[in-house]
Amino acid sequence: MSTISIINPSSGLIKSGPSIKSNCSVIGTKSYSLASAKSVSRSFGLKSRNSSSFRASAMAAAYKVKLIGPDGEEQEFEAHGDEYILDAAENAGIDLPYSCRAGSCCTCAGHLVSGEVDQSEGSFLIDDQMEKGYILTCISYPKSDCVVYTHKEEDLH
Repeated sequence: MSTISIINPSSGLIKSGPSIKSNCSVIGTKSYSLASAKSVSRSFGLKSRNSSSFRASAMAAAYKVKLIGPDGEEQEFEAHGDEYILDAAENAGIDLPYSCRAGSCCTCAGHLVSGEVDQSEGSFLIDDQMEKGYILTCISYPKSDCVVYTHKEEDLH
């Protein structure tokens, strides 16, 4: 049994090496496995968030998110459709309030005035608040370009 490692995807070079037993049967009764998702994914230019964990996924669509703070300061950044607005803002160097990061409080509340988000993972906001455009940035995925007024926790009480 052998493992296939991609050395240079642009030239199509491959290398065989020792394998790791797998329950995955591809052809007949032989088992085949890739050397490691990490090394193969890196060959295709995918990145690891940190050295202890690696996640390979297709890139989701990117959207422009504009945040308007309580003082009227506007900050714009790009967020992917599979990335929370809060996380994307932090990656862009923008500090926003948060507490639970699970959609069960309102510390990160914002008011969406343009665009669309998916905040189906949240449990704090009631339907009336969501209909008025309130979102929780910690569990909101952008689904289009968005404009969000931030620091709206007090509006929900």
